[in-house]
Amino acid sequence: MLAVLAALLIAIGAAHVRQTAAHAIEVAAAAEADLIAADLANGRLTLAGAASRLLDPGFSYGFLARPDGTPIVGSPPAESGLSPSAATLAKTEASPETAISESGGLAHAAKAVLLPNGERAILRFAVTLAPANAAGRDAVGQGLLAALAFFALALPSLALAVDRAAAPLRALTRAVARPGAAEEEVRAAGIRRDEVGALARAHLAIARDLAENADALHRLTFDDPLTRLPNRASLTSRLAVALQLGQTLAIAKIEVEGLSRVAAGLGQQLGDETVKAAARRLSIAAAAWARGRRLEGEQSVMVARISDFGFAFFAHGADADAATSLARAAIAAFEEPLEVGEHRVMAALSIGVALAPEDGDEAAGLLRSASAALSAARAAGPQTIRMAGAELNRMAYGRLRLEQDLRRAIETRELELHYQPQIALKTGAVAGCEALLRWRHPMRGMISPAEFIPIAEECGLVEPLGRFVLGEASRTAAEWAKKGIELRVAVNVSPLQFRKPRFAETTLDIIQAAGASPSQIELEITESAAMGDPEHAARELAPLKEVGVRVAIDDFGTGYSNLAVLTRLPIDVLKIDRGFVNDAARAEGARVVVGTVIGMAESLGLETVAEGVETAEQLDLVTSHGCTHAQGYLFGRPMPASAFEVWYGDRLVSELRSIGSRAARDKRQRAARSVIEPSRRTV
Repeated sequence: MLAVLAALLIAIGAAHVRQTAAHAIEVAAAAEADLIAADLANGRLTLAGAASRLLDPGFSYGFLARPDGTPIVGSPPAESGLSPSAATLAKTEASPETAISESGGLAHAAKAVLLPNGERAILRFAVTLAPANAAGRDAVGQGLLAALAFFALALPSLALAVDRAAAPLRALTRAVARPGAAEEEVRAAGIRRDEVGALARAHLAIARDLAENADALHRLTFDDPLTRLPNRASLTSRLAVALQLGQTLAIAKIEVEGLSRVAAGLGQQLGDETVKAAARRLSIAAAAWARGRRLEGEQSVMVARISDFGFAFFAHGADADAATSLARAAIAAFEEPLEVGEHRVMAALSIGVALAPEDGDEAAGLLRSASAALSAARAAGPQTIRMAGAELNRMAYGRLRLEQDLRRAIETRELELHYQPQIALKTGAVAGCEALLRWRHPMRGMISPAEFIPIAEECGLVEPLGRFVLGEASRTAAEWAKKGIELRVAVNVSPLQFRKPRFAETTLDIIQAAGASPSQIELEITESAAMGDPEHAARELAPLKEVGVRVAIDDFGTGYSNLAVLTRLPIDVLKIDRGFVNDAARAEGARVVVGTVIGMAESLGLETVAEGVETAEQLDLVTSHGCTHAQGYLFGRPMPASAFEVWYGDRLVSELRSIGSRAARDKRQRAARSVIEPSRRTV
């Protein structure tokens, strides 16, 4: 009976050892699957690297397959264990779990992974359970020896030996079942030179790797890698907790202007150094402000980096006065330039401040209020602080709605072109017209370009708007030509649109697709766009000029022009800004500018167009200086294409009547002269 009991105990102990060892091997396999999945998901491991890792001798086999079983890397064996269900695999993708089954002396592992290209796949591999089986066999041998010792030395000695032998295994079991438990016992077991010691050391290594990976994942999730400051996710998380606890606080969103110029002018490395220098200066300013108010620990100011050139202050318990004081401290910190290597970089701040709970009682709303205040500060100029409020939030919301409506307007053709005539001053004939964009909003009616064009420039809609205007103007010009209305149509070109590569090619494609002749189109380029990059301007305008497209410099005189560069550009027209035309009647300086521009254009063989001519006095002034063309309300307001056709027809009728009247008058005068001359001869 005692021998049977001893044999049973030996069998149970061996099975327990084998099970514990097998479980440890499976835990290690699961951890390896997690590491491979994480490396694939964040791009640290390529498919080739995955194939290489799966060829490790530690794997009996390993492959990566699509959900339908098609191999991606590696070759599946004839027997790869039981295939887990789709539901089981779905759980493994979003959690550290790995589906593991045992068969044929192997532990078969399966885990759903996400590849760097966004494709889903299944990671399959197996590790041998031979060490676990060997541990079980060794346990049987040790059990037999212990049994013999028991019978030889007595039951108390046997009980003590069994207890000592089982202690490390119990510690390992507790540690595997609950990470962190029995850590001291497992460390002690790791000193052993047997299988139990090997298992203990393997468990400690796995636990250490998992802890390091957890720390790295936390840093990647909540820390900015460049400045080591908390990032936007960390700020939002801490802000949400504080608001849930009902704390009063202040959020200051900070935009550092001037940092982008460093990266563009001095390179990315110095650009990064400048960002770090700005982060240090903000951190020093916040710490000094907190010390001045004797704030420590959780009551001090959190500094976070929330965008490329944006930072934030999170001040617990701060009211409006305290938040304003903190923002002023930040602005004062940037009165001196940043030292970056051998360079001294001047930077300026725009700061928007929001308070809780007044400006928002949840994280997203409070940050939105701070963003609205920051936009107002940015519009007011550098070194400016703006506090959030209901009016700013309303304006920000209205601006967002306008942006969304503008995107829809491009697709639903709510945009339309109006045409303002241009008059040849020598003959009084209509020489052409300028196409001007208008937006007929279904709810708000006609919206001024001055309101929606800046929004289009900010949100990247200028290029599609420019393509729409050019295409619509070209189609109108083509239709007018079919009706016998031979007029050139001038189209404004945004500087952002003009700076795009292959501008000339894109422009010609649009004109030709609309069925218009290039000679019917005149492109108006702003003076700053043309002079900002003369080489680009000359390169893009030359092929347009060759096929007949006319080029005008718009708002001439408002910027800085290099006359030597101007003479090398293929241009036809200089447009005199309406501000000079308006001031010329009462300001000597404006009259001099108008006269100088017209004289210079005449010397260069260029035409001139005076914009904004609204009175007869202005018309007489530009005509007396030799201006060739004019446009403005004196001749006609911008009007839709159909209305322009009617206006043009009426003007032609008026011109024909005027010509007829002049002809009749001339005929009467000739007749009168013929009567007078014979009378003189008679006398």
